[in-house]
Amino acid sequence: MVDRMSGTIVILDEDNRQLRFQYNWQAHSTAITDGAAGFTPWQSIDIFFKQASKSPVFSCLGRNVEDTHLSIELSAGGYRRINPQDFGSAAAFRFVLECLSASTDESGSVVRLIVPLSRGYIVRSDIIPLRLLDCPLVRSAVSFSKPHQFFDGESISLENLERLPNAFVASVGGLLLKCTDTPESLIASLDLELRYRLSFPWLSTQVPKRQTLAIVDGGISSPDHGGTGTSIYAAAAAFGIDMVVLDRPTHWINDPRYIHWRKASIPFETPLHVDSEFITRIADAVRSYEGQIDGSVTFRDHYKVVVAEAALRLSLPTYPPSAYEIATDKFKTSVSEGHQAYQASNFEQAARLVQEQSLEFPLIIKPCNGFLSEGVFRAESLRQIEAGIQAINTERHGVEFVIEKYCEEPEVDANFVLCDGEVIFFEVSNDFPKGADANGQGSVKTFIELANVLPFKLPEIELVILRDSLQRSLLRVGFRDGFYHLEARVENSSMEYATKNSVLVLTKRTVPAKGLPSAWLIEINPRPPGIQGIDYWSLGLLFPLNESFYTLYEYRTIYFIGELFCSCNCNCNGSLRGKVKSIDGQMVSFD
Repeated sequence: MVDRMSGTIVILDEDNRQLRFQYNWQAHSTAITDGAAGFTPWQSIDIFFKQASKSPVFSCLGRNVEDTHLSIELSAGGYRRINPQDFGSAAAFRFVLECLSASTDESGSVVRLIVPLSRGYIVRSDIIPLRLLDCPLVRSAVSFSKPHQFFDGESISLENLERLPNAFVASVGGLLLKCTDTPESLIASLDLELRYRLSFPWLSTQVPKRQTLAIVDGGISSPDHGGTGTSIYAAAAAFGIDMVVLDRPTHWINDPRYIHWRKASIPFETPLHVDSEFITRIADAVRSYEGQIDGSVTFRDHYKVVVAEAALRLSLPTYPPSAYEIATDKFKTSVSEGHQAYQASNFEQAARLVQEQSLEFPLIIKPCNGFLSEGVFRAESLRQIEAGIQAINTERHGVEFVIEKYCEEPEVDANFVLCDGEVIFFEVSNDFPKGADANGQGSVKTFIELANVLPFKLPEIELVILRDSLQRSLLRVGFRDGFYHLEARVENSSMEYATKNSVLVLTKRTVPAKGLPSAWLIEINPRPPGIQGIDYWSLGLLFPLNESFYTLYEYRTIYFIGELFCSCNCNCNGSLRGKVKSIDGQMVSFD
């Protein structure tokens, strides 16, 4: 059932000149949900704005929000003034002005408000713009919510024109649509998109409490230089998490432009390599904070072990330091996998190992504590091993390196989210051969990442092998919760890269594999991957807190936290696709 009502909204300037807009709005009285238990139902309110008339020399829409005066024309005559606070938030009022500004052409503007119809606290205040990111129908998505805001779940009815501001007060956010089709077609398409994008519990009945998270290293690069700070600190603000940053006083987080992102900053040196006292310095720095710290986190690989050790001393939630020791050491990772791997620190040791163990070329050498694929080389001879060792930047990666078999099969990037040992999210992409691969392209012979491709093209059976084998690897190391970015190859894959018509493609092997396909783990990164569709930074903030407010959000719907949309070029227009396993074992389909 749809209720409809129309009216006029007027902008008056100080000289009593008018800019008039006709608006029609309709409220859907039927709750929108996919019918699954626990999914938050909501009500849609659609508003259609169109400019009706304009006094000469009117330019009020270009002024500041504080200088703009709105009124609703009453049916009995006269006007009712609408103040910015009547819309519930400054964001909502600015959104109204944006919608009116977009209505000055012939097509007008189409607006959708989303009103929750169940009682609860919003799990993340920016959930609407986050979930509508990259939606082809949406020109602008704005949140009206505050962190931990409570919604009473009451629907909006169109009893009179004066209830227009109330609709914004009751809404979690608004969408300004792109007028690329008729309003009816736009609304129908948007309904489908929202069923995909909001079909999860984004309100919680548990009363939240504001928590504080200590972060060791506040981010190497500032947002001005492509850093990840916006993702980390914006997510913290939306969750209602206060951030205490342990980093040097000159860190960019203390810049006046970003200082509001953190609650406090504790002076702390963050060197590339840590010493034996680093754990104690972390613990002492956290204890020096006058308020309560509820958890600790770092996004730098070489701090993972020491931050976990410090968390144990501080009785804060953490994962086993021993797990991080294996994950951040390439030699220990290979040993955990049962690979024939050896550790050395100079060419003489490496040459002796090759001869004594009768190792067959080609071989891989890589720093035990390397990162960014720096210092990773494929060697066809002892001479190439020596050259590779000399090329390792020991100041960045240390002198210890691994020698192991080279697996030339297709490489993949695999991202996992684990809860209680179960896989609740898994995605995998194909990597193009690196320059140093046997079938690599180009003259730069390294294993630096070139590009990866979504969707995954290897056969379904190999996808299952990767998922199950790599899950066992994570559990064997000691991880049962959290997010992990793994790099692996499919040994004895049925596919290979080949050049066809001058294009490098993944195709069926020309020569059958020597055995059955299996996963060959290269490395475990207990941190977010590069740019992907999922907001892994949010997961990195939630897992260390381990509090009841986040339990529902983490353990049942964690795969919905970020921008879970298809980020590949597969013509799905950014809609949700594929299947994701929830914690209760059910498969959620997005076809």
